[in-house]
Formats: sequence, C-alpha cells, structure tokens
Amino acid sequence: MSALPDEELPIRLAAAEQKLAVNEHRWFARAGLLAALVTGFTLLLPWTYSRRLGLSVWQLGIETQPQLALTWLVGLLATVALLVLKPGHKAQAAACIVAVITLLLLAGAYQAGQVEALGDTWPGPGPAIALVTTVCWLATTTAHLLAQCTSHHTPDPATITRTISRLRRREP
Repeated sequence: MSALPDEELPIRLAAAEQKLAVNEHRWFARAGLLAALVTGFTLLLPWTYSRRLGLSVWQLGIETQPQLALTWLVGLLATVALLVLKPGHKAQAAACIVAVITLLLLAGAYQAGQVEALGDTWPGPGPAIALVTTVCWLATTTAHLLAQCTSHHTPDPATITRTISRLRRREP
C-alpha cells in the first residue's frame, strides 16, 4: 500500500511539472541575458575608422549608432523581464518582443557594416562581431519561444503512469 494518499498525488504531480517548467524557463532566460550582455559589449568596440585632419580616429558603436544602443537597452530590459516573469502568456509576449528587437539590432548591425566610401571612413570590426552576437541572442530567444510553445503538450499515458508510480514509491 502506498504512503501517499490519492488526493495528494495530483497536487504533487502538478507542483513537479510547474517546477520543471519554471527551471527550464529560467535557464533559457539566463542564456538570453548572457547573449544580450555580450551583444551590448560589441557596442563598445570600434565600428568605424576615419582619418580627420591627419589623425586616425576609431569611433565606438555607441558613438556611431546611438539608436542601436537604445534598441539594445530596451532588449536588455525585456530580457531581464523574462527572468522576473513566470512561464505563461506574459513571458511569451516578452520573448516575442526580444525576438523583434534582436531582428532590429541584426538589421542595424548589418547596415552599419556596409559603410559606403564617403571619404576616409572604413568599417571597423564592431559591426561584424555585433552580427554574430546578435544572431546568438536571436537563437537563444527563438529556443526560449519554442520551448514555451512545446511545453504545453499533454504527456502520453505511459509517462503519467511511470511518474505516478515513482511518486508513490517516495516517502512524503
């Protein structure tokens, strides 16, 4: 006979599923936050090189692309909101916002890397590195969205039976 009453089993099963979903959500949010921070670091790299009055000048991404810096800041705040929010519709909306922002950053970094020859200006390494890090940020956000979409499936009866028997074997 089991030491676990039948009335408590569904409650424990639901709590275990909720804990698993929250842990998965937090893991993806942390990965996205790390990618966002690395993407923000690329704005501190040189994005353009120019010669002015005989001097060589490196301009940072924040100087040449302040709108991308503002877009990155909004994306960082939305990514931090993912850490605060629990899995659900609000977290999915925040992840969608982050995905749109990363697409905007991707387009801006690509455009910044395509500097036309308007005199003595050459593109620096910043836009190329920003492209790579923004693609990583977009990949983590996409994985987060896909994990949230697929986590609401109904498990098969064999899985439920195994989980119930495992929970019944444990002591309360």
